[in-house]
Amino acid sequence: MRIVVATIKGGLNDFVSQAFGRAPTFTIVDVNEEGNIINVQAVQNPAYSAPRAAGIQAAQFCINEGADVVIAGQFGPNSSQVLQAAGIKFVSAPPTMTVEQAVQAYLRGELTQPILGAEGSGIGPRRGMGRGRGKGMGRGVDDW
Repeated sequence: MRIVVATIKGGLNDFVSQAFGRAPTFTIVDVNEEGNIINVQAVQNPAYSAPRAAGIQAAQFCINEGADVVIAGQFGPNSSQVLQAAGIKFVSAPPTMTVEQAVQAYLRGELTQPILGAEGSGIGPRRGMGRGRGKGMGRGVDDW
């Protein structure tokens, strides 16, 4: 299994980055069937300084690297859609976890997929700002 973790500097002792698309590095961890870490590689995130669409580019990088799972603090709506469409699991981990702790927590089933629509995910409960009055794509409800 190949797990890609968004990190600041990279390596097993580095902490999980809260930002997926703008994480400076990714730590790629290969795990065997017994759950043992067999290979670790820290690489620069090619999307780190992208002027736009960093999340999409970072997700594509993970796809190209053959990731089965991606771990970060938060995922934006575009990156989560790309990862989901590619069949890659993505889970959130707190910034207090090291890469090794996050990988082990995932293998134990302790990390969960972020809830899309939650604060910080980039997707909110409202659609448009016009509330159906010709100013946007709202649903015509006044009691938001």
